[in-house]
Amino acid sequence: MKLSIERLTPNLAKTYVDYVDGLSFEHEPRWSSCFCRWYHTECSIEEWQKRTAAENRQEALEEIARGNMRGYLAFDQDKCIGWCNANNAQQFVRLRSHLEPFIEGRKIGCVICFIIHPEYRGRGVARQLLARAIEDFKNDGYDGVLALPVEMEGDRQKMYRGTLSMYREQGFQLIEEHDSVRVMFLEFVEGGLPHENIPG
Repeated sequence: MKLSIERLTPNLAKTYVDYVDGLSFEHEPRWSSCFCRWYHTECSIEEWQKRTAAENRQEALEEIARGNMRGYLAFDQDKCIGWCNANNAQQFVRLRSHLEPFIEGRKIGCVICFIIHPEYRGRGVARQLLARAIEDFKNDGYDGVLALPVEMEGDRQKMYRGTLSMYREQGFQLIEEHDSVRVMFLEFVEGGLPHENIPG
């Protein structure tokens, strides 16, 4: 494998949606229509369930073009093999009320989702995507990065938010636990974070 990581740009928007479009999501078919838009929306669950894959795909293209949807793509030479949704925490509007107590006016990044091609899982792709996201958050003047991994015993397919071990390897600290959700933070600038509840 000849791995490279690229920041998502408008020029790579179609590469991104085509990559997601080409995956089967056999373990969770409903994810096939998401295109990582769930956390970027505020609509009700009922409204979300009525949205089609085509609608979410088009919205993703538009939001990437506007610079609102950001993240990283992993490539094995010219083949796209992975995606990481990493952005300013304020962009994840569905989580905004839960994340705000941890932000309080600071510039905080958030890593929320990984989609790795089945043939490349377990080969460190997510870890390298995470490392690149952290590097860029730091270089872009962020104060720190939040992550919300979910620990689901015996269900690794659904651990799409990443694992505790990969975050700990990068220096993230576990600051809260809520059922299966773990709140982890990597601080670049001293100042600390208040501890408030983030529901799952």
